[in-house]
Amino acid sequence: MQNPPNAIRRGVSLVELMVVLAIIGLMLGMLLPAVQVVRERAREAVCKNNLHQLNMAIANFAETHKKLPAEPVADQVSGWTVEILPFLEQRNRFEKLPVGRTLAAVPEAFRRPPAIFRCPRRTSLDEWNNAEQTNAHYAFVPTRGRKSYYVFDFPVELQAHWLNGPEFRYEAFIQRKGPHADGFFFSSGFQQGVGFMLNGVKQH
Repeated sequence: MQNPPNAIRRGVSLVELMVVLAIIGLMLGMLLPAVQVVRERAREAVCKNNLHQLNMAIANFAETHKKLPAEPVADQVSGWTVEILPFLEQRNRFEKLPVGRTLAAVPEAFRRPPAIFRCPRRTSLDEWNNAEQTNAHYAFVPTRGRKSYYVFDFPVELQAHWLNGPEFRYEAFIQRKGPHADGFFFSSGFQQGVGFMLNGVKQH
């Protein structure tokens, strides 16, 4: 049986299919960068919240002990990251760590840092560079003769074990590059809020 002369032809031609696929590809190309921006903002939010919480823990430590955490001893479980653990609801971890002994003496179960010491942005950079999962993501920067301090993101070109409480002098630190478009988020000691520093200049 033949179709009537004026019958509508059904189906999609190859040209039409290619046009549809091109439109879909264009839409995806516009959407993916937006998704990436949202994902990066979420990572930044976690990093900033961590800095705020670490700052509060150090402040609580200082209020309790009337001093800031001690300087780390080379290659030993020591420094600010260790001393503030009880103020981060990590007392159980603190009590099981071999404080004052070498980093090699740390049990395998406690080598990786808790989430509060992990910046998602730095984690992605570490994975890209196949870096150690024990790396510090935050640094302690004491000022005014160890009467005040900053907590910064850790410089991207350096590595340190998180259980060795990495510290820097302020003047030396600000010459480094951070994980957020070369800049650093930071929290000022005994103060609220998180700022941003790029090329040694505080942006806000």
